[in-house]
Amino acid sequence: MLAEEMGNSDSRGKIIWILASSRPDLIEVDLKRPGRVDVKIPLLPTTTAREGFDLIRMLCGKRGLTLDESDFSSLEPKIPNLLTPGAADTLVTKIYRQVKTSSSTPTQSLAASLADYQHPVPLQILEQQIRMAIDEATDMEFVPLMLRTRYSQGIAPRTE
Repeated sequence: MLAEEMGNSDSRGKIIWILASSRPDLIEVDLKRPGRVDVKIPLLPTTTAREGFDLIRMLCGKRGLTLDESDFSSLEPKIPNLLTPGAADTLVTKIYRQVKTSSSTPTQSLAASLADYQHPVPLQILEQQIRMAIDEATDMEFVPLMLRTRYSQGIAPRTE
């Protein structure tokens, strides 16, 4: 019924369908075809330390923690690449706990948390998810250059 409603030409231009999935390969092809889903924008992890710092800083701000812009240069080498919003939020939760239960500053807590940071999802799986997201994108313009480069080099094996 969903596919029928999405394909209804009387609704074209009147209804915006927004779908989200971390497993686009499990969505029926019929639901993803042009005419039902015309634009597919991948939501991808950070590709630079700057993006990672800005994401962490914004999430810290939502919890009342302040990271100064001047902290970036000292933290830059430690900020992980391919940081997802979920992973960043988990990191900020750890920082928040440390700040509230000790005398450390947000910057000190972030530095300590990054010292032993491990991606919560194995990188091989994360790279497969990135590959799927890029494969599903309707336009490579949505894909950051660094990931386009890795994609063209094959960041994860394709499963046919």
